[in-house]
Amino acid sequence: MVLLKVAIKDKEADVKKYKSEFNISSPILIDGKAEVADAYGVWSHPETFFINREGKIVGRALKGTDWTSKSMRNLVQYLLGGKK
Repeated sequence: MVLLKVAIKDKEADVKKYKSEFNISSPILIDGKAEVADAYGVWSHPETFFINREGKIVGRALKGTDWTSKSMRNLVQYLLGGKK
């Protein structure tokens, strides 16, 4: 599984500063012209998509999400094919 963040209309220098400031190790795609955002229908920030191995969107989370909560951990485990 890969977690890919997308920075919409941000400059590379700003993204590098953000990654450093928050110690982010996952890749960040710089979507300078919002082409990826438009393709996926992004309309709020942050927005999270769960995309299966076939490229189909199987879930979506709007706004900030507490990924450490039990319900979110269970959701991610379920989407990865585990039981919960």
